[in-house]
Amino acid sequence: MAKFLLVDDNEELLEVQSAYLKAKGQTVITARNGRETMMQLDGGEFDIMITDVIMPEMEGFETIMTARKNHPELPIIAMSGGGRIGATDYLSMAKSMGAKAALSKPVAPARILSESNNILGITPADTSSTA
Repeated sequence: MAKFLLVDDNEELLEVQSAYLKAKGQTVITARNGRETMMQLDGGEFDIMITDVIMPEMEGFETIMTARKNHPELPIIAMSGGGRIGATDYLSMAKSMGAKAALSKPVAPARILSESNNILGITPADTSSTA
């Protein structure tokens, strides 16, 4: 079981992804913007952070750079549905800033779990065991 920090300003998306991950036995803490993310990171330890790139109050690039600086060991997955320059460009920029993976929205919750497991080195057999 991993502890996720899931960040997105889209309430519905955040709720669906969080519910899926929790149903799969993961611990999930959510944040709705970069400022909330920094407060969560300063208050706890996480195995992985999944963040949207385009958000209010502290956008995803600043969130990724600050997380990399203050928590260099924390793996990050960036997500984006695009914007003025398109999802691919945003995701490429996120990877260049330190994201381990970049996913285009909409992202199925199962894909988030699969990508997270790959990054954390967890095999499907590991996720079904109870410890």
